Parts: sequence; C-alpha cells; structure tokens
Amino acid sequence: MELSEILTPDLVQIPLEAENKSEVISRLIEILVRNGKLKAPALAQEAVIRREELMTTGVGKGVALPHGKYADTEDVLIACGISKKGVDFDAIDGQPVHIFVLLLTPEKYPNKHLKLLSKFSRILDIAACRAKLLAANSAAEIVTILDEFDKTY
Repeated sequence: MELSEILTPDLVQIPLEAENKSEVISRLIEILVRNGKLKAPALAQEAVIRREELMTTGVGKGVALPHGKYADTEDVLIACGISKKGVDFDAIDGQPVHIFVLLLTPEKYPNKHLKLLSKFSRILDIAACRAKLLAANSAAEIVTILDEFDKTY
C-alpha cells in the first residue's frame, strides 16, 4: 500500500498546536472528523489512549506513532501533525516529539496495521526524512516528503 493512497494534504496539520499528549491525540482525531473519516471520534480517541496506557508510542528521535484499533471503519485512517516547538509525549528517549502520525485500523486487518506501523517506523527513522519534515512549510510538502521516502526506502 502506497502512502499516497491514504495520506493526503487535508489529513496533515502543520503546525500542530498542542501542549500535551492528550491534546495531540485530540487534534489528530479532529483532523479525521473534519474530513468525514470518523463516525465515533470518542471511540477512536479511547482506543488510542488505551493503547498509550499500555506503552508510549513516542518512539524517540522526535517521533510518535499513536495508534489503535477502531471498529467503525472499513479501511486504514491516518492523520499527521508537525509541531515546531515539540510536545512532551513520554517518548522513550525523554525528548520532545515534533512528528506525529496517528493510525487507526479495523481489527479485521491486523496485518495492514502492522505493515503501516512498520513502514512509518522505517521512514521516520531516517534522519534526512525527519529533517525535511521539520523544515516543511505546508501539508502538501509533508505528503510529498513521506511519499518520496516511502518509494525510495
């Protein structure tokens, strides 16, 4: 699955304005609501928070991949946000997080969920990708950068 098939500029918030983990998750859920992707945003938020309670999805290097299983969708839902100032997201390296990718998938597609998490982990582990994302000035740029690294790596 190509990222360009599921991540469009209208699903990206730059800058993402949030003060803490809960606000980040809310803002990313709001993006999906604004775009008519979520029928039950409270359930989606609950799924992501439940997952965060198990272990942080702040994977380090300024990246967080909050995710959860969401039954009220037939397909994968993604929202992305870039925080210029950074947010304390309880990342495993203790550093502020700047790059957020929210992923919601139906329980019936566990492989798709794992493949997308793996794909984002791989792409966002590349220092050049993170640097380009942080230097980007628009949602369209963010999508182009992620697509470019998805196709190259």
